[in-house]
Amino acid sequence: MNTEKPVSRELYHEVQQALFREARLVREERFREWLETLLDKNVLYQAINMQLRFRKDRYHGPDGVYSMNDRYHDLDARVRQVETGMQWTADPRERVRHFLNNIEVFHGEQDDTYIVQANCYVVRNRRVYDEMTYSYGRTDTWRRGADGQLRLLHRLCDIDERFVRGKNHNFML
Repeated sequence: MNTEKPVSRELYHEVQQALFREARLVREERFREWLETLLDKNVLYQAINMQLRFRKDRYHGPDGVYSMNDRYHDLDARVRQVETGMQWTADPRERVRHFLNNIEVFHGEQDDTYIVQANCYVVRNRRVYDEMTYSYGRTDTWRRGADGQLRLLHRLCDIDERFVRGKNHNFML
C-alpha cells in the first residue's frame, strides 16, 4: 500500500528552495549559517555505504557501514574545526558543487514534517589534480519549527560506492 502523500506545489517549491539554499551555503563555505539556520537542534545526519554481495550469499551481518553518524553537536564541532583555519584538508579552499535531481516531497507522519527523496551528485575539487565525485540517494526529514522555518531533522545519504575513495566527508553531503 502506497502511503506517500505528495505536498502542494507551494510547499514543494518552498522545500526545493531550502535544498538549493543549503547547497549554495555549503558551496560558499557558509557552514555556520547552514548549521544555525537550516538544521534542527535534534538533527541526525548519516551517510551509509551498503554491502555489495551476491543475492545467493547467505550473509546475515549488517547491510551497511556508516561513514557519518552525526548529531548537531558533532556537526558544530566540524564547523568549529573549519573556522579555526587550521584544517589542512580545506586549505587551499575546496570547490564543491551539488547537483540535486529527482526531488520528491511527501507529508511525514507528523503534521509539521516532510519526507524528501532526492538523487545527488557532488563534484569536489581541491588543488590541481584532486577531484572526487560522489553519487548517492538521499532521504531527508524536514520539520517546520516554531519560528515557521523549515529545518533538517534527519538526513540519510545512501552512497553508491561500497568503499569511499575520497579522503574525507569534510564537506556536507
